[in-house]
Amino acid sequence: MISCKPQLDLLPQSLSVVMPETGPGFRCLDVAEAPFDIAAVGAALAADGVVLLRNLFAQATVAEVVRRAEEWLALPAVAGVPGYAKVDAPKRLLNPCLLGGPALDLLADERVIDAIEAHMGSECVLAETTLKRDAGVGYVYFPLHSDFAVGWAKSADATDRLTLAQLREPVGVGGVIYLHDTTEGGFCYCIGSHKLLSPHGQDLTRYPAAERAAIEATLVRLDGRAGDLVLFDDRGFHGPDQPSRVERTVILLDYYRVATFGRVQVSPLPLWSTDLARLTPRQLAVLGVGADFWVSPMAYTATRFRRSAAYGLTRLIIENSYLLNHAKAKLKALIGR
Repeated sequence: MISCKPQLDLLPQSLSVVMPETGPGFRCLDVAEAPFDIAAVGAALAADGVVLLRNLFAQATVAEVVRRAEEWLALPAVAGVPGYAKVDAPKRLLNPCLLGGPALDLLADERVIDAIEAHMGSECVLAETTLKRDAGVGYVYFPLHSDFAVGWAKSADATDRLTLAQLREPVGVGGVIYLHDTTEGGFCYCIGSHKLLSPHGQDLTRYPAAERAAIEATLVRLDGRAGDLVLFDDRGFHGPDQPSRVERTVILLDYYRVATFGRVQVSPLPLWSTDLARLTPRQLAVLGVGADFWVSPMAYTATRFRRSAAYGLTRLIIENSYLLNHAKAKLKALIGR
């Protein structure tokens, strides 16, 4: 286990770029003002662990994704009816691939893929993605954390676990697509914390008080506009701005390094057959075509409702929802005979 204290010196004492428009402490690259700069994205990720890409996505595409998302987020998925998944009180979850082509344009933008693969020095795979609506509940339910630490594995029974040597490379790049202008409730990141390599694990609340305070002192909130993309090094400490009383809707992404994990996803992505023709071979590869996966869709995050006591009652209602129709049909058949 490596020590956290000496490596705290790797955290920046002063921040080289301050963007008054979006808040201090992180780099904002406006694609509307200058061409997409792969080198600048990589430099920000290497130095700070995070970068905000402003005006990256076309407003018409974002608006269409939002329109489709509102239809799916209106009602829960029940008995095959399209809708959202529920895993706890504050959140509604939806796989954005279900929204079709416009969402895929956001998830597999080749400019973003170029930047991520250049930064990682490897091909990447979109390992996970979720459209998430957070209610403004006013309490903390998802504290600051890192996605990787030495010994990390996606399943408890895995034998091949992440090593310190592997963790010294950027093994994963996360993303947050803002679907509306967002301040309170926005994505937060501890600048430079990706260099620490999570010496005491992924849960920051379990760190010694002094080390935790030093890391939290570098925390910034990345306020964004609809169509902005935040990219961040998964090894750093991050999470939503909480507590928050404002509803937030974002698309979360996680691109994994093929050179570290192989061509593997956490769980398969549901791509519509009608959308496949709009994707290039490279985009298809990033979206997981031909890849393996760690977690069955039957055991993935969105199935967590099965653990709830309400699941048994819901299942009973569904299984017996056509009981009266069935009884009428049986009676008519009996009378007919």
